[in-house]
Amino acid sequence: MTPSTLHHLAAHHGDFDQFAALMQQTASGRFNEVFWGVWRQYVAPALPETGRVVDLGCGPGGLFAPLRARHPDVALIGVEVQPAMLREARAVAVHVRAEILEADLNLPLPLADACADAVTLAHVLHELPWPVPLLREALRILRPGGACLVFDWVRQPLQSYVEGAELDENLLQHFREHCLYTPDDLAFLCQRAGFEVREIIGRRGGRFAMIALARPALAEPT
Repeated sequence: MTPSTLHHLAAHHGDFDQFAALMQQTASGRFNEVFWGVWRQYVAPALPETGRVVDLGCGPGGLFAPLRARHPDVALIGVEVQPAMLREARAVAVHVRAEILEADLNLPLPLADACADAVTLAHVLHELPWPVPLLREALRILRPGGACLVFDWVRQPLQSYVEGAELDENLLQHFREHCLYTPDDLAFLCQRAGFEVREIIGRRGGRFAMIALARPALAEPT
């Protein structure tokens, strides 16, 4: 693990015990029927009944239970580095038969080439100062023909982002990180990593976007 990774996360989120609890409480809003509609269209067709899903930056494991309910026989691997998130993810994993790997997403992943049928990156890319290496790693571990789903904050006006909250230095810093990329920017980053972009889907009035991706049969990172 690079020492800067945990420092960066701590500066961004503060108390991770509270943040992990908040992420669990709000997981159903993120992974709602819109999310699962995109999943059914773009990910489920690439996922064999006993395939493997890798959730990169799984946080406290909010995706695990609804995914397990829809795919009871897949192998599910969550990758996380933050200690409070790992603790929560491991507690959830016991009940949903998931495997948790402790790994820094800024470094090469401890996973074999083409080991996954589906890869998810939910609210992860905006956390990384340089996300392209992680996208290339996601491509590397995804089998040819596999599906990847990116879900993240995207650029919006500051007034919309504040949405009635008090504007202070901390909120402005979050705005800088959450609103760096447009949906097309995220798609461009994914393309440069070697993915095929299948669709860009706006969420919550343009505050978020989902990018449905595929690994072409002969894809190589650029």
